[in-house]
Amino acid sequence: MRRLGQVSIVALLAAVVVVLAVAVHNKVDSAGFVHEVNAGKLPAAPTLNLPGLFGGRVNLAAYRGRPVVVNFWASWCAPCEDEAPVMAQAAASDKPLGVQFVGVDVADTIDAGRAFVARYGLSYPHARATTDYTTAWGVTGQPETFVLDRSGRAVAWYAGPVDPNWLSQAIQKAS
Repeated sequence: MRRLGQVSIVALLAAVVVVLAVAVHNKVDSAGFVHEVNAGKLPAAPTLNLPGLFGGRVNLAAYRGRPVVVNFWASWCAPCEDEAPVMAQAAASDKPLGVQFVGVDVADTIDAGRAFVARYGLSYPHARATTDYTTAWGVTGQPETFVLDRSGRAVAWYAGPVDPNWLSQAIQKAS
């Protein structure tokens, strides 16, 4: 009986080690995407094909051939509120240049997300994110913004509310 208890403890510890190893591996992979962007390596953006906040789906692949700004935000996030007018203005002024903005609402109710979009006049597509998507992109907080070139490679990343000058320069780099 004592032997069975020892075997059970060893098996439990082995399972915990495996779970921790997988978690660390996944964290390193997602942090690796952001690290590669910051290092100027132009990594391909992770897949983004999510339910739209207002119905339908938002599929990043549909915007290939255009520079894309992907902004992860949440309605309960004070820095996101500060950033929203900057995003609304940039999206309006860059739309004639062919730049596509995509918002990704994280950890919100549908109603709260929709109200945020309406309050700030964010007229571009918005998706609802799951943890799998934020992990794949390396998102650890809100807001975070990625700028992709025409081939879907990330040319810039910004954590926190974007500065309009940074956003303009990143979009130029992606064009």
